Parts: sequence; C-alpha cells; structure tokens
Amino acid sequence: MDISTEVKEYQILGHNFRLKESNEDEIVSATEIVEYVESIASNIRQKAPSISDSQLAALVALELAKEKLSLEREYRSEISEVKSLSDNALKLIEEALPKTH
Repeated sequence: MDISTEVKEYQILGHNFRLKESNEDEIVSATEIVEYVESIASNIRQKAPSISDSQLAALVALELAKEKLSLEREYRSEISEVKSLSDNALKLIEEALPKTH
C-alpha cells in the first residue's frame, strides 16, 4: 500500500468503512463522497422516517444511479451537439476556402 495514501474510517448509514483518502489527482475526496451520500440519506430519511436502514441504502443507491444515468445521458447529448456543430463549422470553412484544381 502507498504510504502517502491515508486511510480514514467513516460511518455511513450505521456501518463503518475504511476508505483511502483521495490523492491530489482525483476530482473528489472520500470525505466529499461520504458527505454526499449522507446528505442524500438525510433527505430521504426526512421524507420517510420509518424506513429501515436497508431500505434507506437501497433508495440512496437508486437516487445515485438516477443521477449518474441522467448525467451520462446529458453528456452524450452534449457531445453529439458539439460534434454536429463542429461538423457544420468544418463544412462552412471548406465551402469558404478557394477551390484548388
């Protein structure tokens, strides 16, 4: 194990987890991830205070999956739009260039 990678213990939905703290190259830290999961769990728990921890965990997983799939769909749509715009721009440039024989 890399000595420079710190392992921290977190409690998530009543369970203890040991997670490696993210290094500088990673976009989000383990702490940010845990806080985000806890935030989603807290929001769900406020709406449904009597659900079990396992039901809460499943609902958190479903919410995260929904967010991930929505972001992927949005990303694909935006990439498609950028490709279309760049194709159109290239076509306009090619039409504007003088023809060589």
